[in-house]
Amino acid sequence: MSHAQHILKNLGLTETEAAIYLMGLAYSAIGVSELVKQTRIKRTTVYHALDTLMQKGIVAKKGTGSRLVFSMIAPAHLEKLIDEKVAMLGKQKELLKEIVPLLSQRGEKTAIAPHVSHFEGLEGMKMVIEEALYAKSRRWDIISPPRNFFSEFDRTYSQYFLETRKARGIVARSLWESTENRRILTPEELKNRQPRMLPAAMHGKFKSVIIIFDDKVAFISSLKELTAILIQSTEIHDTMEALFEGLWSVASPYPQI
Repeated sequence: MSHAQHILKNLGLTETEAAIYLMGLAYSAIGVSELVKQTRIKRTTVYHALDTLMQKGIVAKKGTGSRLVFSMIAPAHLEKLIDEKVAMLGKQKELLKEIVPLLSQRGEKTAIAPHVSHFEGLEGMKMVIEEALYAKSRRWDIISPPRNFFSEFDRTYSQYFLETRKARGIVARSLWESTENRRILTPEELKNRQPRMLPAAMHGKFKSVIIIFDDKVAFISSLKELTAILIQSTEIHDTMEALFEGLWSVASPYPQI
């Protein structure tokens, strides 16, 4: 990996996104076939990386069909892009300070009826994750496939998620699929995530992350579908909790070798 790629990764790009961005800078506009040829990255992977780069505001799409090409944002504009995100997060934080006390009072006085909310796009998915991060119980039961929102999204948000989860003291029971690339977990990770491995019959059967907490159940899709569903219902929560307990009872310990 080049020094430039390393810096771009620290700014939140994946290794693939960084390679495609750097290659695209050599052209005023470049097509997918040329990117595949120059980077030797699979076509489907190139398409996916271009989609995520466009979501981040780093790539622009021009034309249609066989004339479809992509232009990379000028390097000088990358700092402005980060500044805009920092400013936006600052405004959101101030708004949050205003509304949290009001919402807390409302929650204390009002009994909430069962409710289903459907969210679209990255920001919608993040809203559902925020809801889980601020669980009153600070406890999750989570089922997570190997490829999921957290493993596919940019490192900056993943780092924010992990730091906030730690600061909030979230403790989970986690059900994962067995993979060849599993890593050794630290004692703290084992304590806070309590991972177990799903039975082989469950491997490859689901693509979304499921988080069960408080009286809610969150379904968070992969980046392919960009959707999330949050269900607030005691009955549905208890039903999903029962299903989780069944899987938990037949799951195997996480192998540390």
